[in-house]
Amino acid sequence: MSKPSRIVIVHDSIEVRGGATALARLSAQLYKQLGFDVTYIAGGEDTGDLRKEGIDVVGIGTDKLSTGSRAKGMLDGLYNDKTVSVISDWIAKNDTPETAYHLHNWAQTLSPSVFKALRPVEHRTVMSCHDLFNVCPNGGLIHFGKGTPCQLKPMSAACWASQCDRRSSVHKYWRMLRQVRLNTLANFDESEMTFVCLHKGMEKLMVRAGFSPPNLTSITNPATGYVETRVPAETNQKFLFVGRLNKEKGADLAVEAAIAAGVELVLIGEGELAASFADAPDNIKLAGFCSKAEISEYARQARALVVPGRWPEPYGLVIAEAALSGIPVLISEPTLLSDLVLEIGIGEVFNMSGDNNLAAAFKTWAQDDDRIARLSHTAFDRAREICSTPEGWAQQFIDIMSSKIARAAQT
Repeated sequence: MSKPSRIVIVHDSIEVRGGATALARLSAQLYKQLGFDVTYIAGGEDTGDLRKEGIDVVGIGTDKLSTGSRAKGMLDGLYNDKTVSVISDWIAKNDTPETAYHLHNWAQTLSPSVFKALRPVEHRTVMSCHDLFNVCPNGGLIHFGKGTPCQLKPMSAACWASQCDRRSSVHKYWRMLRQVRLNTLANFDESEMTFVCLHKGMEKLMVRAGFSPPNLTSITNPATGYVETRVPAETNQKFLFVGRLNKEKGADLAVEAAIAAGVELVLIGEGELAASFADAPDNIKLAGFCSKAEISEYARQARALVVPGRWPEPYGLVIAEAALSGIPVLISEPTLLSDLVLEIGIGEVFNMSGDNNLAAAFKTWAQDDDRIARLSHTAFDRAREICSTPEGWAQQFIDIMSSKIARAAQT
């Protein structure tokens, strides 16, 4: 099987402020460590740090949609000329039959135009579906106003009528127009790209929502534990929330339930709800953005991780990171890993339909050391079933790329 001579990462950004960018960077670093030449093409400017690892970096120089004027952001979000120009120019000057491409996220900077830029090489391209933007205009299959998962078929008449956007009806219709442009440029139903979901549950959800490219598969995300030895969670008292502090992640639900249950809760992350937690009681600690090392210190004191999302979050890397550390997971039903968490016994699922369900779960978990010990040991022993090792994750993508290169050489 022919291996790539070079792997080109294409992603919205370089600076790490979210899980998708962390994974895009990790893929570049792992491919380099495995002996491949690597180029990283991203919106924004080159920060220089990846170059120190021998990775070529091409900064497109475009801003995130939330930066600058609203009108410019909306126009660039529909179609970014600079994305097409820079990527097309790189391909024209550097592409070979053995060059493979790994597309990550596009919705914050690159715009749907990235699919036009990559069309000449889509037969040698894989895309990681970190979110649901390829099928859902608002990227989450959620009604943000109601805070509930959306059951409508994306782009249907009912979808057009639904005021599900977190900002306004104007922004909703802009998202719909962007989806029209995306579907035209990406032509998913006939695309030669291989689209990779984060697990089978996400793949089934996207297919059910209408996403049906010829080449669709799943590779679980890579994860490492916060610590190498099992956290004795049953001896700890603090519950942990790690993620963006917003409503779809359910940060407010976690705080309200912790206050009602009288348990200690540590919130790690940033977001629009942070200011509203400033006056919370002493049992709520707002830690803000933390490095992996800082999170590890909080993890050692954790009794459980709470994941109270209101939306069908595709993966939730923190779930795997906590479970690998022996920290049980208390997870909401909409989160797509909830079935697996329950199946292998690394945590429990709470129903969001009742106002006090999470508070009741907090109280039970705070008092039942035997339950926590059992879940902790099972999590530490079996968490690898919901994630890949970093090296194994990279190798699975390399195998797909190699197959695509070999297939292209035969045509």
